[in-house]
Amino acid sequence: MGTTTIYRINETDRTIDIAQSVQNDEESIHGAVLNTHTYTFDEVMNQHKVFREHTEPFDVFRDRLHSALRIGRSIEVSTDDMIARFVAEYGENIFFRGFVAAVIDMYDSERYQLLKPNDVVLAKLNKNKIQTGISERINEFFDTQLPLLFSEAYFNHKATMELFMEKSGRTVIAADDYTFNVFRESDNCLLTILAEIGQLVHKNKWAVCECGFCHKLFLGTEGEVCCHSAECIEAQKQQKEKIVEESTQEYSAIKKDYDSFVRRYKGYLDVVEMERFHPEDYDIFMQAKQERMDKMATLKKKLIRNGLPSAELYELGKQYKTEIKTLAEGILDKYGFDVTAVAKIKKPRK
Repeated sequence: MGTTTIYRINETDRTIDIAQSVQNDEESIHGAVLNTHTYTFDEVMNQHKVFREHTEPFDVFRDRLHSALRIGRSIEVSTDDMIARFVAEYGENIFFRGFVAAVIDMYDSERYQLLKPNDVVLAKLNKNKIQTGISERINEFFDTQLPLLFSEAYFNHKATMELFMEKSGRTVIAADDYTFNVFRESDNCLLTILAEIGQLVHKNKWAVCECGFCHKLFLGTEGEVCCHSAECIEAQKQQKEKIVEESTQEYSAIKKDYDSFVRRYKGYLDVVEMERFHPEDYDIFMQAKQERMDKMATLKKKLIRNGLPSAELYELGKQYKTEIKTLAEGILDKYGFDVTAVAKIKKPRK
């Protein structure tokens, strides 16, 4: 009687090996090590989302358990058809399967009070009271475990992790002449697993992103546009190469035009010898010029590296042109120079 779940997390590969609903004895647990299923963190996160969004089966499940307690001396509740319907409609789901296994373990343990009571006579006299007590404990399990399982905090580094206690599971070591595997025991509901992945999400500040290629959700950094599948990475690579090829000349043209514009306004300050007579204002202009030129250069490299269109560079250049023009004209006006007149002065050759 009783099942357990074992797992191990590979943080580097962002994967987790899980064996669910393993009979809770040494032979079964060690044998399960050879039959684990590997999930990526992204797959776990997407399964958790499906689990949270479809709560209807849990109400039906709870009703079936309460009804079964009151039929004869209590009956076993088969969940195969229930799991099959959920899988057919929503796909294989480790959280749904885990929660069902956890509830059934609890139900089987509790109904032994009806099937094999220590005091048969007392049990018969108090049958309704025992059934009511079991029903209350079933309700309490649903009402405490499901809210924790449904929390979005595990996959949202900006959310505050909820405070709850979950006893630490065993460490399972399976070794032979060739391999050495270390697994941990999780509760069947997978709260232990969720908490561990949640720690990594919060530590690395991962966010739930949508892939621009397969449109599936994945865990990445803010603004990341490609998931971690080989197909999408290759698609992004090809897109970048195409855009870079088409847009590199445009990037350079925008940057060249901006640099020329800035040099023109610097020339206006030079022709009236602003550096010589008013060095503080000249330094303000030069600092502003350099900061903006550096940011333009940085953005150009970023766009090329990520294969993105040049619109962002164009808009930034347009904004900075206005700012540089306003700054230079303000300095000239401060000392009585008209920019139109200054523009006509030819700078003497040195």
